Amino acid sequence: MSSGQIYHVWFATKRRKWLLQGDVEEHINALLVEIAKQHGIDLRAVGTMADHAHLLIRLHEGQSLSDCVHILKGASARRIFQELPELKLDAHTEHFWQKRFGSKLVPPQAIATVKRYVETQKERLEKYS
Repeated sequence: MSSGQIYHVWFATKRRKWLLQGDVEEHINALLVEIAKQHGIDLRAVGTMADHAHLLIRLHEGQSLSDCVHILKGASARRIFQELPELKLDAHTEHFWQKRFGSKLVPPQAIATVKRYVETQKERLEKYS
């Protein structure tokens, strides 16, 4: 992986539970942005639906995609359960995110399109109706 490559990353909540709604959605989005800044992760876009998140991440020299995603998922899960303890009880789960994630390298000519896709998740609500 060379420096500067941009990846579209997606991962789901544990058992695809609809946890990313209302205040929880806003809070997790803010946490992902904050954690990325704290760890030097170049998070270009975040978009969530009820049961999954999409990210656009630009890797810097020496960063691994797996490490970046691990940091974002781990820290956001810990923080969301600490800051909203009732969520853990309501969700009936010890884990916020599923273990795995999907990713795809975004070619330079597709960056703007993929960024728009990530940021406009809510415009594709028909699959949740």
